[in-house]
Amino acid sequence: MGGLPCSCARQGVGRLLRSVEVVDEDNAASAPSACTLRIIQITDVYVLENFPHLRNLIVDKRAEIEAQGGKLISMLTGDFLAPYLLSSLDKGVGMMNMLNGTPIDYLTWGNHEDDLAHADVMRREREYKGRWINTNMQTHESFKNSKCQVDAEVIDLKSADGSNRRKVGLIGILSNAPSLYKPNAFGGATIEDPWETMALYKHKLENDRDCDVVIPLCHLYEPQDERTCKDFDFPLILSGHDHHVVDRVVAGTRLLKAGIDGHNAVMVDVTWSSSRSDPTPSIKAEILNVKDWPADPELQSVAEKAYSVLDPLRKTELAKIPTVFRPVTSFNSRGCRVSMGTYLLSRIRDAMNMDSAIGGEQRCDCSIIKGGNIRGGRAYADDEVLTLEVLQSELEDRKEVVVVPVPGLVLRVGLRETFGVPNPGWMQYDDGVLLDDDGFVTHVAGNPIDLAKTYKVATVSDFWRKRDAPTIGAYFEVHPQLLPEPDSGVPIHALLIRLFSMQIWNRMWKKLHVDFGEGRIDEEAFKRMDLDGDGKLSREDIKAAISNIAGLETFAGQDVVVNQMFEEISSFQELTTENVGHIDARTLGQAAKHWSGTSLSQMGGDDDSDEDDD
Repeated sequence: MGGLPCSCARQGVGRLLRSVEVVDEDNAASAPSACTLRIIQITDVYVLENFPHLRNLIVDKRAEIEAQGGKLISMLTGDFLAPYLLSSLDKGVGMMNMLNGTPIDYLTWGNHEDDLAHADVMRREREYKGRWINTNMQTHESFKNSKCQVDAEVIDLKSADGSNRRKVGLIGILSNAPSLYKPNAFGGATIEDPWETMALYKHKLENDRDCDVVIPLCHLYEPQDERTCKDFDFPLILSGHDHHVVDRVVAGTRLLKAGIDGHNAVMVDVTWSSSRSDPTPSIKAEILNVKDWPADPELQSVAEKAYSVLDPLRKTELAKIPTVFRPVTSFNSRGCRVSMGTYLLSRIRDAMNMDSAIGGEQRCDCSIIKGGNIRGGRAYADDEVLTLEVLQSELEDRKEVVVVPVPGLVLRVGLRETFGVPNPGWMQYDDGVLLDDDGFVTHVAGNPIDLAKTYKVATVSDFWRKRDAPTIGAYFEVHPQLLPEPDSGVPIHALLIRLFSMQIWNRMWKKLHVDFGEGRIDEEAFKRMDLDGDGKLSREDIKAAISNIAGLETFAGQDVVVNQMFEEISSFQELTTENVGHIDARTLGQAAKHWSGTSLSQMGGDDDSDEDDD
């Protein structure tokens, strides 16, 4: 990217002036001589539901600032095309429709844009109607002939009386941390060093394009943003990547992050009160609750149409969530324990152990994963059940569950080290793991922790990443032979769907009063499932039973649960040409007897408050 300007451009006189000039001036923006740029920022958005509200917020706040002679722009600072369930199906089309419809004036790249196939990213880039600021990844295939991408943006401002003219430079900075990316990320593009790029463009914009101020729009973690605050004299940094709200002053720089999914928006006014003001502006900012504004009906309709592709998944119910986990939320999973995380990890533990004989050795003692893997970021209604859509929204289907051995001494302190400031490594854990007030693990599997024991922990492959969990990471650095084999993992969705499918069978067997000891289901009970009365169960019979007996909804064409339930029971059947595609009463009884001797029969995991209601 070329040589760096001298250090005075990074730390010198500007910082001394800024310490005097950065103040909130309540009435500065309304003076006829004032130049004001109002910025509405959101970041890390994986849902569409808040854009209709944001549209009206922007209309309201634009009218307000324009009446004072100012200008408003809107922006999203990275992570919007992936990774979330809708984009896995529509490849980001729905999101791009919302960005153009709101509209969002400026975009920057986020690391998760690489989670969408490169060809799809290229298509979405061509559809965007605003400005896409790309300062440190200009080798991306889309950049050279782009109609929307620029390496930087300069915004011209003029006061109402014409006496005060200012220029604001915007740059878009993406993290180049190798751990964020798979090989050949972004089609093989090079992401230049963020801080070298900022130094270079700060010098260019201030000296070659006469900008009064440069504002970095970053997709960096908060500690990286702190470095930027300390190394440069930017009065303002707007950033994302962490998923939590940030409003801090670090070394004289106002650091702002709106948090995940557009629930909140940062509104910041950058103001020069007169032509005599120092080039460093005053900064006035606040965090707005987006849903305080009504939804725009037109954009709401666009969002609903986009989400209609999820209807089959939303209407495929997997389990009723027990009251002990309510209220259910996955919001801020990178900053606190969340009930959806506790519920799902408890079910992962159960799924790993469901085949074990009662009283036999369990495959795992507990389940612990990092909060960045609980992705839904939402609060659930009191009566909401676990659906296929919820499962796919919360847990990425590419993750695989592995079991790793962790000494009690390491486990006791390992979780605590991930707590503190919100971060992707914040450990979530199942309902059998207990911590004391200082964050030390006191119980595993409901029993007091044994520091000399080695526990079997069900997790995913980022569990031993040292920068998140130093003690756990260091342990596996010393003992790499204890890491699981690359092909030993179980796909997380397949694991849980198998558990939920068998829990539905268990629920129905209890309602039908199956004789588990004899492995027999009586004729009348079988008839409740055999709708066509042919003496055997088809997939259609099972689908009806899920609704009529288990009380869960299914959706035509979405048969993953039905097929799983059929395959689990048919594995007990001796196949003949006459019973292909069907299950007879004898086989169903044998399966019920087998599973009654396993850990599955003793698991909760489903709301059994109506278990005895026929």
